[in-house]
Amino acid sequence: MNATDPSLANIFQTQGNLEHYHVPKYQREYTWSKNETEQLLNDIEENEPGYFMGSIICIDDNPGLGPGESRIFEVVDGQQRLTTLSLLLMAIYKALLEIEDNTEELDEEEVDDFRLRLSNIRKQIIHKKTKVNKTEDGWFKDGDRYCFLRVQPSTQKSNYEDYVSIIADLGLLKGKYKSNFKGLRRLSRAYQHFYESVPDNLEELTVLLHKINSLKFIHISVTSSTDAFTLFESLNNRGVPLSIMDIMKNKILASLEKQGKMKIDEAYDEWQELLKLIPEYKDQERFLRHYYNAFKVFSDIKIDKYTRATRSNLIKIFETFIKKDSKSIFDDLQEKAELYSMFINPEDVEDEIISTHLLDLKRIGSAPSYLLLLYLFNLNKENYSNKKDTLENVLAFLVKYYVRRNITDFPNTRNLDAINIDIIEQCEEHISNEGKISDTFIINILLKGKGKPSDISKLKDDLADNLYYYNSGMARFVLAKIDEITHSREYKPELWQRNPKGLLVWTIEHIFPQGNKIPDDWIDMIADGDKEEAKKIQSEWVHCLGNLTLSGYNSQLSNASFDIKQDLHKNKKFLGYKINIGYKNGLSLNQLEFNYKKNKTSLSNIEVWNKGSIKNRNKVMVNTLLKIYAFNEEELKEIKK
Repeated sequence: MNATDPSLANIFQTQGNLEHYHVPKYQREYTWSKNETEQLLNDIEENEPGYFMGSIICIDDNPGLGPGESRIFEVVDGQQRLTTLSLLLMAIYKALLEIEDNTEELDEEEVDDFRLRLSNIRKQIIHKKTKVNKTEDGWFKDGDRYCFLRVQPSTQKSNYEDYVSIIADLGLLKGKYKSNFKGLRRLSRAYQHFYESVPDNLEELTVLLHKINSLKFIHISVTSSTDAFTLFESLNNRGVPLSIMDIMKNKILASLEKQGKMKIDEAYDEWQELLKLIPEYKDQERFLRHYYNAFKVFSDIKIDKYTRATRSNLIKIFETFIKKDSKSIFDDLQEKAELYSMFINPEDVEDEIISTHLLDLKRIGSAPSYLLLLYLFNLNKENYSNKKDTLENVLAFLVKYYVRRNITDFPNTRNLDAINIDIIEQCEEHISNEGKISDTFIINILLKGKGKPSDISKLKDDLADNLYYYNSGMARFVLAKIDEITHSREYKPELWQRNPKGLLVWTIEHIFPQGNKIPDDWIDMIADGDKEEAKKIQSEWVHCLGNLTLSGYNSQLSNASFDIKQDLHKNKKFLGYKINIGYKNGLSLNQLEFNYKKNKTSLSNIEVWNKGSIKNRNKVMVNTLLKIYAFNEEELKEIKK
């Protein structure tokens, strides 16, 4: 075994015997979604150069290399990070190409540096040679050149074809490398997301590129698959490292005892009570960040050196608090943790209206909103024109706001903390000048300020697209919401119920199956027996809302024919109801009417399921959701034009 701690620049070196990282065919496809790519970019930008990215485990089965020969590593662990970082480099390369024509203001040396930067990125993406030795493998031919991908992704789910096609689009390959429907798949979406997110000026791109190349790894190579998988299992079965809350506990308890403020046993018991309020590590870290960012508007909390709490400076911020007065910060954290517990455990909130809104915020994954809510819920009653009404109305608005934000991916996730901090600062200034705030004041800041959302036409387009593919969680949420607002009093199932294992009982069901192998009866129904046309329709429509429903029991549905799915009668006691498994299961979602061949119909009684029925049902569902999530009547009028 060989272990080193290289930077990404060392891993993707551009001189000498170059090393390439190829993901074997048996590895899973690229799985990172917008959440992971966004988090990666945030981590790189928020931290100093040298940020640690974890370990890479690979197999080095190369014999001794001759001069200029390429070393192929087989990646066992780390493929998602390496693939994602190479996509990020491609996005930066494209951004640099677009500003290349505007380098006339640079002097000759700066132009040379710019061109060297482009050349280095090219070499970090693809390595071309005029000839190879018999011992070298892993290459493909492009014209008269032998090409080695520095990172070669899995071949699963067209990842390899999509990846090479992106490289060709950048002009780094001469041949034609098309990949049908690549824009609908995760790998291409990650690249596009990075391209839309990276800076558009040379100075900021240079800083970002430096941070990327400075990322640190633990690089472990072994000579056999057996050793690699044994090592992988061993590393992943080790204990959980100290969390930020573990570190905080040690520092606070030690300081309390040293300062004579509390006995260590008493302080420990109180600390355990705090952890009961916020038991999960991810919530604990976010709570500490939100605590500082929410209350730094107050002089006793603000630290001039830190304009915002991030993962990298969190310990330093709280070390400052602890040194200043460990008892005060301990007491205040306990008090604020009780508020924060409401947000992560909304089902325990007694006020039904507030509990309902907080549940929706939790279900759509809107944890960034907790920063603003921590500040608002902490304000005194005297700071509001009417505290209860204001909080209820703001919560209702935030549900709409974050549904739209999560579906349209705007504003950018990394900007949400700054947006919420800006709202808090404006609220505090208004309270100082006017004495009271209202829901109208807060909502107007969001609609017109830094957090201004995308317009409703963008929401309409993204709802109508393959929403499940881009954001399965939001697809499920809006499906449940459609059923919730249209259900009958007689049949109102709990669509968010979980089984003893914590899994949702009601899950998303694709009507036209999503699998690669489309059953013959579906090909006949959806495309009159044309297999290629069926695949095309599947690529374009299978993940849209019109082709989705919710099922409490779908093991017998899956690839079954439409008539079986629709008419499957299995009278089963389920969630307290006797229901029919299938599309006549009583859900209002399945009885939602849409036009088909000039007649009103629904999923529960239509006879044919094809592109037309999917499209028409999709349109009705989108329009239903637009009415729910429009901010005002003016927006609804806008989309009707």
